[in-house]
Amino acid sequence: MPNMPKASITTRHLEIFLTMILSRNMAEAADKLGVSMAAVSKSLRGLERETGLKLFRNVNGRLSATPEADRLLPFAQRAVDHLDRARDAARALGGGDLGRIVVATAGPALVSVLPLAIKEFHMRWPEVRIEIEIDTTRHLLEKVAGNEVDLGVGTPIVRDLDARLAQLCVTRDLCETALVAVLPERHPLARRDSIRARDLANESLIGLAGTSATTQLIGAAFQQAGVPYITPIVAANAIGVCGLVQQEVGIGLMNALMLTQDIFPGVVVRRFRPRIALRTCLYYSKVQTPSQAMLQFIDCVSRTAKALATRLKSRT
Repeated sequence: MPNMPKASITTRHLEIFLTMILSRNMAEAADKLGVSMAAVSKSLRGLERETGLKLFRNVNGRLSATPEADRLLPFAQRAVDHLDRARDAARALGGGDLGRIVVATAGPALVSVLPLAIKEFHMRWPEVRIEIEIDTTRHLLEKVAGNEVDLGVGTPIVRDLDARLAQLCVTRDLCETALVAVLPERHPLARRDSIRARDLANESLIGLAGTSATTQLIGAAFQQAGVPYITPIVAANAIGVCGLVQQEVGIGLMNALMLTQDIFPGVVVRRFRPRIALRTCLYYSKVQTPSQAMLQFIDCVSRTAKALATRLKSRT
């Protein structure tokens, strides 16, 4: 990409580019932006001129994004997101709009802690917009450290934690829960009160990615029991595992927090022994001072997590 003055590409260029990418044609993009098609065309030509890239081609009378446009897309999105967050912060500092809180989550907090915490928070702070992003714990920490999100809620990284990320994030333990076995209700093992690794030696197990903290702890428990931990099916997240268990594809092992809302009929939960404790943590930036609204949201999340963990103690 040729060298260019830093101010030659404006945020408006990127906003129009993003809108065009997400629209079926230029007329739709212009309508979304409230400008003329000529203005959209002029901005896109300006962006192509300043970047030296061909971003769109005319294919059968329609503008089609080029591979270069696809590669530029995430960077443009990030730049526009940062500007939106700066605008929100400015409004909040000026005593106007309280802005938004962006939360990245990994793991069972998505269907347990966060819905209840957001419900309570929204009743008190209805003016604040809450946005939820779903990601892996490692990416979650990167986003918090890079101030791309305000908060992260997920499991801790068990190994290979980048020390630089840890130094940029405040980490707070929200709660400790236990690993449980999740089975179809008609499975023979569902008759037991608890399940051990050896009970699963000949079962079809549905696992999570090898980078998951839960997977690493399960693998260690199976190794200690002298049982190979083999997962012929791997799901992207615990929701996927539960969906597969519900269809009687196999058995899953996961954080008990995932099953607090009873959203998977036909699935039963059994204690896993020996007990494996799982932590859920909250992360936020060390270099940004939390707003009053964010502090209130953190309080809601903390109290909700502790209440759910207390409720689960008797079951696990």
